[in-house]
Amino acid sequence: MEEILNKGLELLDSPTTSEEELQAFQGNIAVLEKYYGSAAWKEDFALDEAGELPPDLRRGVLSEDGIYDLLERYKEKLESFSKDSGETESEERPGDPGMREVETERLLLRAMRHEDAKSMMRNWISDDAVQGMYGEPSYTTEEAVCELIDRYERTTREGNTARFAVIEKSSGECIGQASFFLLDKNNHFGEIEYCIGQAFQGKGYATEATRALIGYGFEILKLHKVQICCRPSNLSSKRVIEKCGFTYEGTLRDYFFRGGSYEGRMFFSILEEEYHSGKKENVT
Repeated sequence: MEEILNKGLELLDSPTTSEEELQAFQGNIAVLEKYYGSAAWKEDFALDEAGELPPDLRRGVLSEDGIYDLLERYKEKLESFSKDSGETESEERPGDPGMREVETERLLLRAMRHEDAKSMMRNWISDDAVQGMYGEPSYTTEEAVCELIDRYERTTREGNTARFAVIEKSSGECIGQASFFLLDKNNHFGEIEYCIGQAFQGKGYATEATRALIGYGFEILKLHKVQICCRPSNLSSKRVIEKCGFTYEGTLRDYFFRGGSYEGRMFFSILEEEYHSGKKENVT
């Protein structure tokens, strides 16, 4: 993390940095956005206080204010190249990153709201087992959940993510979340993640929400490629991914260090031509 931050600052501070160099750094910026946008830094800083955090994530090395300053500066500098060259947005790519509701037979995917906080805590976001499956801390107070919702709203507004509350239409309960937590506008690429509360698992909701997001990515965001990943040990997510028609691309070994051990990630994807040759979801 520290190496990524220092390289980013070096690029931003150098008067000779080219647009191509900034574009090439986009993947690293996405790593930082995911780490801080997900609020996982709070968990790591708690480990730091206990003396259990690796040196490259020490408190003070990467602060919340510091990382958001870097991301904002990066965005501004990249935009300045387009203004200087007189370039404009392409006519179709990327699509509108603003939130639109997505409705399926049993679910409504929409922007999270403060009034969802209690339902979120009741069904999934306070559950260590659910949150831990994708490296997130659990949230046990309404205030903390509302702060997280505000952060999600900000990153969505900036076009970096599109994060939805998954609402069970029959009950009105927020039973999970589904999102494009990473949107790469330059390469027309998005990565999906989702979680469903334990009481609502085994009912096909994860598959239904994921299919809806795939449609959103290709129909609304005008993406070329949609990616999703899971732990090799997460057989239920692997089944969801396969049902949704993703193609297995490969496994990155020891991809994450979490809870004192390394874990790999299996990566899958769908291309736009593959999506358009199959069934489309009802995206409104």
